[in-house]
Amino acid sequence: MWRVGWKILVLLLIVMGVYYFMTDKVSENLPLESPVQHGSPIAVPEKGPSIGGEGMPRPEEGMSVHVGQKVEKMEEQFGKPSRIEPSSFQYEWWVYTEKPRFMAGVLNGKVNQIYTADGVSDVAPFKIGQNVQEIHRFTPIESEIDVKIKENIYTFSLNSEDIKNRILIPYENLFVQLYIDQVDGVIEGVRFINPSTLVKHQPYDMTYLGEMIEAPKPTSTVQTEVDRAMERQTFELTNQVREEHQLPLLSYNDKLATLSRKHSQEMIFRKYSSHEEGPVEVFAERLKNVGLTPSKAGENTAFNYIDAIETVHGWLNSPKHREVLLNPNFTHTGIGVYNKYYTQSFIAQTELENSIHDD
Repeated sequence: MWRVGWKILVLLLIVMGVYYFMTDKVSENLPLESPVQHGSPIAVPEKGPSIGGEGMPRPEEGMSVHVGQKVEKMEEQFGKPSRIEPSSFQYEWWVYTEKPRFMAGVLNGKVNQIYTADGVSDVAPFKIGQNVQEIHRFTPIESEIDVKIKENIYTFSLNSEDIKNRILIPYENLFVQLYIDQVDGVIEGVRFINPSTLVKHQPYDMTYLGEMIEAPKPTSTVQTEVDRAMERQTFELTNQVREEHQLPLLSYNDKLATLSRKHSQEMIFRKYSSHEEGPVEVFAERLKNVGLTPSKAGENTAFNYIDAIETVHGWLNSPKHREVLLNPNFTHTGIGVYNKYYTQSFIAQTELENSIHDD
């Protein structure tokens, strides 16, 4: 009888241990939704007096000079990109992974935008890591900005959160988006972008007078390629953010990527499914079901962001998602993107955890 009792006790201890792992070792956040409802600009019958957007003179130096120029000029300075991959907006991303690390959008042989979060990049008249208070002191910042393209007028409205962490500044035929780390109060990244691409992105609430500019929806084949591109970019941007915060870089784990990709598919399926499904499987259970039992794990999800840049920036400025993104204990990550649904899984791997294999 006492042997049966011991067996029951051992089983109880195992169950309690699993429960402790599930509840105390795993961080799972609610999906972070983009603050902007993309694809839903409001047409207005008439336009009042222009509030902003006339634009200061363009910078004469730095990476911004390439926006609007032929891509060959950029190649002369920076060489060939590490890779070229598609976007959801027709242009291609030219990705440079050597310092200075940056991404350039290229359409019809011309650069339409450049984004960088690399501290060595020349983003004149700004600097990566620059205190945001300096920006507010020396740069005019408007809450409404007009973009004029031919006879059309597009007005972006920045809310209080945008003013804090996604500032939009107009120059002559150029706009600058400053991505601010709201906790540290510094510039995290900079995007120089031309007017038409900014309108297609619609990164802020927008009204328009005239005709709307939209990029055609990608085919299913192209969308799959875009999803894989966003996964790669999310991984690289995550490590850049961790590097800036003096944290260990993450290794990529294909098993986590497969798990994350499946979860992103499930999120979008549930959104558009007309019938009720069962309860959403929690992250801890999903890990266990594929044989992963790390000492610590975390998961961030997001949806409706236009690209990896906006997604990672959103996580960085959301307190709970930031805790996971910048957790110093995590060693591996995997990302899954399905359309505009993002899942990023993190684990802490130790020498004793042989169930984790990097392909």
